[in-house]
Amino acid sequence: MTRTDDPELALHLHLETLIALHGARRVVLAALAALMRPRARPPLAEKFAELDDHMRRDIGLPPRGHSPPMPHWTHFGW
Repeated sequence: MTRTDDPELALHLHLETLIALHGARRVVLAALAALMRPRARPPLAEKFAELDDHMRRDIGLPPRGHSPPMPHWTHFGW
């Protein structure tokens, strides 16, 4: 019986199973294709979070809220 609680061993066993089922060439080509595939774009909600309140209001979103108060030492120009 083999232990599969070790992540590296489990990965090795899964990789051996994939190679046995599909062949080494197909597994390597699929891995290379996955590396060359463009990355997923960030969700649209993350882009909306970057907008200022004026732009959010223009497209019908509620404002983010008030900005946090400035620290007292910023009044001295530091």
